[in-house]
Amino acid sequence: MADRYLIVSDLHLCDVEDHADGWKAYKSSRFVFDEELAERVARFAERAGPGDRSTLLLNGDVFDFDLVTAAPKEAPWPVSRNERKRGLAPNEHKSAWKLGRILEHHPGFVRMLVRFAAAGHRIVYVLGNHDRELHFPAVRTVLLDALRAAVDAGGPALPAEPIRFEDWFFYEPGRLYAEHGQQYDLYTSYRWILAPTYPRRGGAQLTIPMGNLSNRYLMSGMGFFNPHATDYILNLYRYLAHWFRHYAFSKHSLAWNWLRGSVTAVRALLRIKRKNLRRPADYDERLRAQAERSGVAPECLVALERLARPPITTRVFRIFREFWLDRVLLSGAMVLGTVVLALVPIPLWVKLMVPLTGFPLIFFVYELLAHGETVHGVESRLPSFARSIVELLPARVVVFGHTHRPRILPLGRGVQFVDSGTWAPIWDRGPERRLTAGYRNWVEVRYDGDDCDVALGAETDLPPPACRPSGAA
Repeated sequence: MADRYLIVSDLHLCDVEDHADGWKAYKSSRFVFDEELAERVARFAERAGPGDRSTLLLNGDVFDFDLVTAAPKEAPWPVSRNERKRGLAPNEHKSAWKLGRILEHHPGFVRMLVRFAAAGHRIVYVLGNHDRELHFPAVRTVLLDALRAAVDAGGPALPAEPIRFEDWFFYEPGRLYAEHGQQYDLYTSYRWILAPTYPRRGGAQLTIPMGNLSNRYLMSGMGFFNPHATDYILNLYRYLAHWFRHYAFSKHSLAWNWLRGSVTAVRALLRIKRKNLRRPADYDERLRAQAERSGVAPECLVALERLARPPITTRVFRIFREFWLDRVLLSGAMVLGTVVLALVPIPLWVKLMVPLTGFPLIFFVYELLAHGETVHGVESRLPSFARSIVELLPARVVVFGHTHRPRILPLGRGVQFVDSGTWAPIWDRGPERRLTAGYRNWVEVRYDGDDCDVALGAETDLPPPACRPSGAA
């Protein structure tokens, strides 16, 4: 009799959009993988032996609420002009509507969950950063109701709790620790992981991290970039080339969507910073409930929470820099300085040399000093966080998602760290957008007595490529 786990993460399921010009290609119907995932889960279930316990562990970012920009034509609640352009606000009722829309576009995924649960197997759902709206009970109800509605007439019934939701982590003492991993990324971490909302008119609203806000307010308006891969991180010259290739002769605007989206995102982050500074009054009670639910001592939970990185909302300068607003202000100051120099009565050589040599030198030195951390540094630091977790909560396997980089690394004798990769569409450069080999990943962990077997696989044929996927997506 063995305990078996199939772990997948970062599916980024959203509603489907097809555009002839390649706009938002990452939402195209050609990249829907419901049937491929269902086949992988079915093969896993079929290999179970008599008495084996099989668990499907959905390790975060299974749904991507940030990519849903649609809104109902006639809504039972107010919808602002900005929401109709960039997506509904993350409160309970609007998030429930978004999940219903996602599930309408992915009936195969719903059927897969039904078949697995109805067969007597266990499903555990650990929340990530892009599906944190499942924190709301009404949103979870939408998913559970969809499962019950999809049960075949006369077929096996679903268990009373077909899905076990975990807001933070899933832990089997001495065996397995699974967490999405966003807490160790300052771009996506939550200040209070068990209380990720703040009060606002219309009801509690989710505290959206910077990485998610970037998808909502920038990437949704810059649809020729793929938010699931870091091809959107370019230098100035490559941004100009991207604009000329995709935007110069199209109806879409790159500069305006960037400026408007950046300002909107910064305003939202500053609002969250003001609202989310204080520790929630009932947070100790939430920690005690989590400790009882997971069988972990409260003091261990406190130590585990301290490992998380403070969100970027604690660093206002970094917020402005990540949205390039600092460079815009500096460039504006240089332009203004050039105009002033042209108007004041000074030698011509000064008027020419300062803008041509002095200002570029200032910009270069500023970039050198202000460069700081980027999203590329997140993935290299995750194994060290996993090692610290094992010191608090002994386990033979630690599984994260989030970075979209599939890998297995040893943490010590008999202890392994696994990054479960992604199923999101990541494609090679080129007009055909062929899926890059090595993704659509899954992890299988099998415990049989003292034996522990871990396998990391992909539904594509070749090993993971050297190119970097995105942890912010």
